Amino acid sequence: MTDLAVPAADASDVPPGSTTSAPSDAGLALVHDPAHGLAVTVRRHLDNAPVPEWRVLAQQGGHPPFTGPDWLRAVHAHVGRGEPLLVSVRRDGRLLAFGAFALLGGPRPLLTFLGAGGSDYAAVLTDPDADVPAVRLVAAVLDGAVREAPGAFLDLEQVPAQGEQTEHVAAWARLRGYAQRTLPQATVHSVALPATVEEYDASLGRHARHEERRQWRRLAELGELAVADDLLEPVTALRPHDPEAAADRLEELVTELAEVDDAHPHAERRRRPWRGASGRTLTEVLWTSPPGTVQLSGLRVDGELVAYAFCLAGPRALHGYVQSYRSRYAPTGPGTLLLLRLCRRAVLTGYRELDLLRGDEAYKRRLHPVAHQTVRLVLTPSGRDALPALADRFALLRRTYRDEVRRSERLDRSWTALAGALERARDEVVRRRPALPALPAPRLPRRRRR
Repeated sequence: MTDLAVPAADASDVPPGSTTSAPSDAGLALVHDPAHGLAVTVRRHLDNAPVPEWRVLAQQGGHPPFTGPDWLRAVHAHVGRGEPLLVSVRRDGRLLAFGAFALLGGPRPLLTFLGAGGSDYAAVLTDPDADVPAVRLVAAVLDGAVREAPGAFLDLEQVPAQGEQTEHVAAWARLRGYAQRTLPQATVHSVALPATVEEYDASLGRHARHEERRQWRRLAELGELAVADDLLEPVTALRPHDPEAAADRLEELVTELAEVDDAHPHAERRRRPWRGASGRTLTEVLWTSPPGTVQLSGLRVDGELVAYAFCLAGPRALHGYVQSYRSRYAPTGPGTLLLLRLCRRAVLTGYRELDLLRGDEAYKRRLHPVAHQTVRLVLTPSGRDALPALADRFALLRRTYRDEVRRSERLDRSWTALAGALERARDEVVRRRPALPALPAPRLPRRRRR
């Protein structure tokens, strides 16, 4: 394989507020290759990020919205850590590759993907139509990142195991003298969708379709039933001529969504995505994402929101992020009814995959999904003395120990058994809770108007 390095950026290509890293004299210095003529620039902030180009690059590469600017900027603003580090690779002004990282300080600097922990997928984005090999573009991005943080660890989470990205990173690591560990990280379930609604209905079977009709009738008997395929429509309609009223309506909608989660049958052990920092993150995603990226549907009975489904529309799949329903409507199966409707709408839109994202919930297994894997790529500079290398290993283990446990089948079984025992103990405490005196509910701060 040829050297993967790229030439340094021409100063004329550097946007204001960016820094351009000069090549070093080391054996792995950047190769000046006029045939490729790549220019690498680095921003140490999110201001003036190339948002439209970033969106297009993610779309062209078939990446989910978790890798795009609207999701990552919101996640970093509300739950992220570290200093943003954005690497752009251009030729003749055209953006060919882009990497969004976060730089964390400490005894040794650490580079992660921006939004690590809050994103189900991550990747270095490359233009599939570029006449520069993707492996070279990925290397250009990684070179630009480590020149800004010499000697840094790289902890790259939630990289799809089936894609070529892992091979490109491994090739770069070999040539740059980095040791790499690949750790299984998350199981991702997806459901294949047929070409037509008729085929989808046939796959459900006669009994399932009969039960679905019965559940719709039972739900309609409880009050005036309304199906909203786009809960954001009132916000979208108000925004052009009255942004302040649109922001108020969005705040009201988010409050409704949070109330549905609070009333879920397993609310005590479920995370509350619409509360706190997570709620602020998702609210910003709803407000900033281009039309069509967020698909938020719901069911109302007598005007009350009883169930919702929040999805993100990618170029290749519809990604079901979170859904919930109120416990008192559980006998009518509102979550299942909404999920079936969502699948049919996805088929009509042209999607052939419903991605249920990471997590091994029971309802996913009932849909006969296909399991995929994401991995964690941990890269450390080699050639360190024994004692500093051991200190580095312990520093990384603090971040990766859960995935290290999963790497061992025996330890993973023990970990799963322990987690199951704790889950059962927690359920028993919840079951006995009605016998305990009620505690006053905490006062929540009023959501700040956006």
